[in-house]
Amino acid sequence: MTSKPGRPPVQFDLLGAQPGKRSRKGAAQTTPAHKTDADQPQRATPARRAPRPKAENPLQTDLFTHPLPPRPRPPRTHLDTAELRLSAVPATGFSPQATPDSWLYLVTEPDTASQFLADGLPLRKTHPLLLTERGGVAHWLTKMTDDPPGLFAITPVVLRLRRTMVSEWLEPDPDHSAEFSAPCYLLSGSR
Repeated sequence: MTSKPGRPPVQFDLLGAQPGKRSRKGAAQTTPAHKTDADQPQRATPARRAPRPKAENPLQTDLFTHPLPPRPRPPRTHLDTAELRLSAVPATGFSPQATPDSWLYLVTEPDTASQFLADGLPLRKTHPLLLTERGGVAHWLTKMTDDPPGLFAITPVVLRLRRTMVSEWLEPDPDHSAEFSAPCYLLSGSR
């Protein structure tokens, strides 16, 4: 048993050490002052453990061996004139009883029509373009010319475009469809 001044003596058998052997905790506390680290033999190099071979997980593949997935394309903001086959057609010859064809029509003022022919059609969710089938053009032209005098003093222009090229960006417009007595759509680009 050892004792330090001001402390009661330590009994190693109560700490769990076998008689005649000191526990690690006790050995650290009771090392005599005359035995130092210099008295103990030192190893020349520290012992190194051999690295364990990594266990291969068949469920987890190396993420850097495969190419990255393609980046998502940004949403379209306009449609080109050539891909839509956008063209101006004469405003005469449209009747309310006209049968639907493979085109959709847009009635607008000449300045806007020339801009659309040069730059293509914009896809805007906030202000979508109104398109109608052939039977709605006559009603649309009548509505534009019957608006307050001076608003449309210039004859409106009728543009046509391929229905199949914009079908995924169309939304039905029930209000104008009822007004023009022909199916109308909004070109919003929201789909």
